Amino acid sequence: MLKEKRQSVRARILVKAYPQPSQTYDETVCVAAVSEDGREMLRLYPIRFRHLPPDRRFGRFDLIQMEVERPKGDTRPESRHVIEDSIRILEKGSQLPANQRIALWRNHVAPSLTELVAEQKINQRSFGIVRPDPGSVRFFAQPIDNDEPEQRDLVKQLFQQQSLLEDPLKPLQKPTYNFGYRFKSDGHDHRCTLLDWEVQAAWFNYQRQYGSNALDMMKKEYGENIPMQNLHFIFGNQHKRPWQFIVIGLLRSTLDPDEVGKQNDLFRVSN
Repeated sequence: MLKEKRQSVRARILVKAYPQPSQTYDETVCVAAVSEDGREMLRLYPIRFRHLPPDRRFGRFDLIQMEVERPKGDTRPESRHVIEDSIRILEKGSQLPANQRIALWRNHVAPSLTELVAEQKINQRSFGIVRPDPGSVRFFAQPIDNDEPEQRDLVKQLFQQQSLLEDPLKPLQKPTYNFGYRFKSDGHDHRCTLLDWEVQAAWFNYQRQYGSNALDMMKKEYGENIPMQNLHFIFGNQHKRPWQFIVIGLLRSTLDPDEVGKQNDLFRVSN
């Protein structure tokens, strides 16, 4: 694919994946977003989120404007290379009503995870949203094995790398658990680890707040409360393994997206 010219786009943020060490960019975050008109899901990277000044550190459903390019060597239709200095927050997500948040992403819901994978083979689709079968969701927490010396030392070195022209980052707290869900989608069993920054941030906060009861609180929130809030998974694939989809974030709401869709349809008909 030929590299296209730089474009200015406006998008709403859906989720930030957990920061990953990078030999080129120090530390980067992959971001899932939806174009302002709701027509396209966008993969925004590489974003050195913790290097951004406070007035550019966007949150969920914030409306941002930025300049992007089609990344060289990445043929996934949703991928955009972001020019960090161009990022501007236009509106905070807290100002967007729940029904309008849902309206942004509900058209990107795939019938099932199996069909999302099948569609990837046809048109290279690399992002999608899946609603698990009712009553099938089971949360799990698995301790991370940090006993491999070579991998541990490499990660440590990468996280300690700093730009000579920028203030050093505070060392990123390393995850101690893999959190995820077992669930059914169209009757098929799946097990997926969550790579959502929000999930790990919740775990660190619970550790500070609840101490030895932190894991019980995680299980209550993510295993009991969130599955009751019309839970949907945001899936994205890997560049080198396009057939492998992983959960990069969670969507939930007290409103049922199907009911919101029916109301929107009725509104369009009446007009």
